[in-house]
Amino acid sequence: MNNADIFFETLVNVRHEVLGLELKPFCILHLLWLQHIASPLFLTSKRIEIQDVEIAVIICSSSSSEEILAKLNPSSFWQRHLRKRWHRRNRREDLGRIVKQFLAYQDDYCSLPQLFTKDENRDEKLPWLLLYTTGLIKATGWNLEKVLALPLGQVIWLNIAFGYLASGETSVISDRERAAMDALRALTVGGTA
Repeated sequence: MNNADIFFETLVNVRHEVLGLELKPFCILHLLWLQHIASPLFLTSKRIEIQDVEIAVIICSSSSSEEILAKLNPSSFWQRHLRKRWHRRNRREDLGRIVKQFLAYQDDYCSLPQLFTKDENRDEKLPWLLLYTTGLIKATGWNLEKVLALPLGQVIWLNIAFGYLASGETSVISDRERAAMDALRALTVGGTA
C-alpha cells in the first residue's frame, strides 16, 4: 500500500458497531483512556475478557471524558439494571469475533505512515500524544476538545504535513523506499541475501 492509499484509508471510514453500540471515530481521547486503564486491547499482554471489551466499547462510543465517566459509573437504578442486562447478553457472544471487530475498528482509524526514526533507543521526554496534539493546536488554532476528537490517523498525518510545510523535511518513508525495503526483506527471507 502506498502513502496516498494509507492517507486515504485514514479519511474514509466505515460505521463500526461492537456489542450493540456505535463507536465514534477512534481519537486521541479514546487512546488516552485506553492507555490510562491499561486496556489489554491496546497495551498489555494480559488475557482479554468480555469486560475489557465492554469498557473499551463504552470509552470508544463516547465523545468526552464526562460522557465516559457517566457511562462507566451509571448513577440510576435503571441505568445499572440495563448495564447488567447488557453484560449478561455480551457474555454469550463469541469473544474472539468481538475482539476482531474492535481491532478492525481501531485499524480503520489508525492507518499511519511508516516513519524513519533517528534513535530507536532514545528515552521519550514528552508523550508522543501530547506532541501531536499540541502541534496540531499550534498549526491550526483549534481548541483542545476539537483536536482530541479527531481520528488519530488524521492527527498524525496533519502533524507530519504541517512539519513538512514548515521545514521541507519529513521522516515518512516514501513509496519507493518502502518498495526497496520490501524487496530487500523478500530477498533476506528467501535466503538469497
